[in-house]
Amino acid sequence: MTASGHSRLTRWDRLGLGLFALLVVGFGVVVEIRSAFQRQRKTDFGVYARAAWAVRTGADIYDVSDDRGWHYCYPPPFAVLMVPLADPPTVLEDRTGYLPFAVSVGIWYLLGFGCAAYAAHAFANAVLPDAPRGSRRWWYARTVPVLICLGGIGFTLGRGQVNTVVVGLVAAMFAASVRGKTVAAGAWLAAAMALKVIPGILLLFPLVRREWRAGLGVLAASVVLFGVIPAALWGVDGAVKSNLRIVDAVLKPGTTGGGDQTRAKELTDTTATDSQTFQAVIHAMKYPDPTARPAKADRDTRLAHWAIGGLLTLVTAAVAWRRLGPDPGDQLVFLGCLCVLMLLVTPVSHMHYYAMAMPLVCGLWLRGMAKRPGGIGTDRLTLAVLVGWGAATALPLFPWDFTSYLRQAGAGVFATVGLWAFALGTITRRAEVVAAAEPMPEPRRLAA
Repeated sequence: MTASGHSRLTRWDRLGLGLFALLVVGFGVVVEIRSAFQRQRKTDFGVYARAAWAVRTGADIYDVSDDRGWHYCYPPPFAVLMVPLADPPTVLEDRTGYLPFAVSVGIWYLLGFGCAAYAAHAFANAVLPDAPRGSRRWWYARTVPVLICLGGIGFTLGRGQVNTVVVGLVAAMFAASVRGKTVAAGAWLAAAMALKVIPGILLLFPLVRREWRAGLGVLAASVVLFGVIPAALWGVDGAVKSNLRIVDAVLKPGTTGGGDQTRAKELTDTTATDSQTFQAVIHAMKYPDPTARPAKADRDTRLAHWAIGGLLTLVTAAVAWRRLGPDPGDQLVFLGCLCVLMLLVTPVSHMHYYAMAMPLVCGLWLRGMAKRPGGIGTDRLTLAVLVGWGAATALPLFPWDFTSYLRQAGAGVFATVGLWAFALGTITRRAEVVAAAEPMPEPRRLAA
């Protein structure tokens, strides 16, 4: 890895970018066909669009379902923001004032990929601001992490999911934080929490960095997103009710097994999806036979899940509190560690959630590039770890017999814990190297 990184793209580099662009376009065509032009819509986007229709018509966003009977399970602000892409039930012939569903799917696909591309650019710009624009180093900083995360990103885009949008908001938070705009960073974090509740764990990022003003941004944006906007549509009582519904319909069933069980078979039962969490892995170990496996995890399994997740979170925060330096690469690695814990600690974590590990992949890759001025890559060990994690989380997505075993065995969970441990070790090792490099202070002269 030499100063050739400052040169222009080679013929092979341009060919690779061209093939990747064709892949994005071709995959988008497949997503359009599967989502909008088959008898059964194979997309989760319909859930968001149907909830947006409920906002427009005054129906309850948590009672309506898409054409497959799936229910909305996100915070109220997300449904409101999706109103331009609203989709009425297909049994209604009058679609006046609504975009064609195929157009909405296309817009959502472009938005999802655009957010992933923006995140890669924002992270690279924060860690490697001096990379010559358009050079090999500039492009490699932005494309390699996307390729490593292609399994989760592709599954997210194929399912019409929201994960890459969350990553884009997290990237905006990080970029604002690096620039010292802590209030704005807090507002971007609140926006991510308005799409999914689980980014709440990322509050540890400004806390460990002692960015107390970020709390003002989180508070102000949360009041607007969770209070003002819903109250403007449904009144104060309606806003309170809608926010409590997400607790009863999604959070309580997922964390305790109680609450509204409407979404149990769709989402919150441990066997409802190929969930990749500590809870799901422990449950599968206790009941190896899938046909005899109970739908819900028992109390001991849930407690073990929260104990493991809590311990890993405390370790991450403690290491960062004591060892984290000001370098943007290290800061991004810390943020990425929190992001992968976000995937593991939540009781339900789908395979496409691995797209939200992108901040950690970018952090490790970019940190390695920063240590090699003019280079186009990182050290071999880091590259091997990243490629191994990418393969371990992508292979289970394929519909083969042995990949089903990988999902059941939690291959992605173990690989992600390994990635987390490796990343946290880089923060610790850097702190030790810096401490060793600092000159010893001269001894004070004793008073005569």
